[in-house]
Amino acid sequence: MPHKKAKRSVRDKQRLESGSDLAPGKESLSNEAIPKSAARVLNAFAIREEWKSKKRKHEDSDEKRQGKRQKTSEGRDKSASLTIRPGESMQHFNKRVESDWRPLVKSAVEISRAVARNVAKAERGAKQDKRTKGKVKPAEEVETTERHQRSPSPPPQEAKFSTRPKEFATASTSAPKRLNDIAQAPPELKRLPRGASPAIAKREGVLSMSQKVLMEQEREKAIARYRQLKASRRLTSNVEIKDGDDS
Repeated sequence: MPHKKAKRSVRDKQRLESGSDLAPGKESLSNEAIPKSAARVLNAFAIREEWKSKKRKHEDSDEKRQGKRQKTSEGRDKSASLTIRPGESMQHFNKRVESDWRPLVKSAVEISRAVARNVAKAERGAKQDKRTKGKVKPAEEVETTERHQRSPSPPPQEAKFSTRPKEFATASTSAPKRLNDIAQAPPELKRLPRGASPAIAKREGVLSMSQKVLMEQEREKAIARYRQLKASRRLTSNVEIKDGDDS
């Protein structure tokens, strides 16, 4: 069968007959089919030139088509001129003329209406200005008469606390203050500033060291007296109990 291999002996014989280091035959790598992706990379320049030539041909054909369209449109414009066509009735011709001139007439009417509106608006504004001017004059006259009839304004009142001494008023002294003056005593604050608390020594419940010592001595004395009282009471109670037992 043709799809089966030849025998080993036959193949060895053919190999010996053909020999080694032979030139490539039909089944060489140069004759093998190349994949499309690799062919695009290898033939990129040729493919690009082919695409450019196709594009030029396409542009030339588009220009020709545009030229034809322009010619046809010009012919249509000429044919659409306001002239009666052969075989056209007057009724159809009038309708065609009206349809052609309708946008122009419409725009002209709108422009004329806008102009008329602006003129009417300007006239209304002028009338209102005249009315306002006529109304302002008597009002001004009334104001002037009222001003003349008004009584003179009362004199300004004196400030309520003008006589009270200021908080930061400086005391004037006859002796000038110099840089090297010697202070004879610390300054005395007769009035505390706003929000300041009194001195610590004047607070209630605050004792000095001497006062604390005196308090401790008095406390010890009171404890000693209390103990003496308790001892005397115990003695008296014991004596009373013994007397009761003897009786």
